Amino acid sequence: MKKVLGLVISERRLGNTEILLKEIIKNVPDPCSRELIRLTELTLKSCKGCYQCLIPGNSCSINDDFLFLREHIKDADALIIGLPVYFLGPHAYFKLLMDRLLCAGYFAEHTRGKPCVLVIPFGMRGWEGYARAAALTLPALLKMKLIDCWLVHAALPGESVLNEVNAGYAGQLGANLFNSPAGQWGKLDCPRCGSDLLRFLPGGLVECPICSGRGKIVARDGDLLPDFTLEPSTHRFSEAGLEEHFKGWLVGMKERFKTQKDILKKVQQPYKEYDWWVRPPGQKNDK
Repeated sequence: MKKVLGLVISERRLGNTEILLKEIIKNVPDPCSRELIRLTELTLKSCKGCYQCLIPGNSCSINDDFLFLREHIKDADALIIGLPVYFLGPHAYFKLLMDRLLCAGYFAEHTRGKPCVLVIPFGMRGWEGYARAAALTLPALLKMKLIDCWLVHAALPGESVLNEVNAGYAGQLGANLFNSPAGQWGKLDCPRCGSDLLRFLPGGLVECPICSGRGKIVARDGDLLPDFTLEPSTHRFSEAGLEEHFKGWLVGMKERFKTQKDILKKVQQPYKEYDWWVRPPGQKNDK
């Protein structure tokens, strides 16, 4: 039996994020096991950057609900993620989750090729900001098959499904979840990760700040378009790119720290005395 997991990254009960995910998931054909997790109900602490999870076989050392969340993502056959736009970007819990996926170099073996749908409700046109580009990092990092990254204009709770087109499309996404091919990007999007953000470089070059893919600006069909076919296909989310970052550079930094920790502690020590922290009443200062 297929298991579908919906991640609701929103505090609002029965808001557009939750309703759209439920509309998608209820239309997944049976037999199907359905699960929902609201991330804001979990205790998720900030990553400490200890690199403990980079060692094969090790778990995160933080005592919170991350391992619970990670195991449910690992066991799911498909992932539906809903994250509303909050002031030009995704909900802060999404970034918190991304930071905790430092172990993705190994964890992606459990999620590779599984279908994923991103649903991004937003209230005001023109204020979507970088939410879409940021959301695309999760399925890319976990090597999932992204079916769609769907931006939905809806501000008031539940109004997203008052639009019959939205309700119908949500139903189609669910009904075809395990049969749909990966989504196709537009001509102005990065062809490797789908980001609609581009960084212009000298010499007519263009770079995707999300996956680091590079190309050139070329004249085509009476328009100026990014052409990524002119540059090598290696990028941040390629097999080689992820291998180098998670199993090369990060592991190398951990080993480098071991050799230099005594020197670094001496550098840090004088700054420990500058105890100017302001904290709420009753909270102890760290020494």
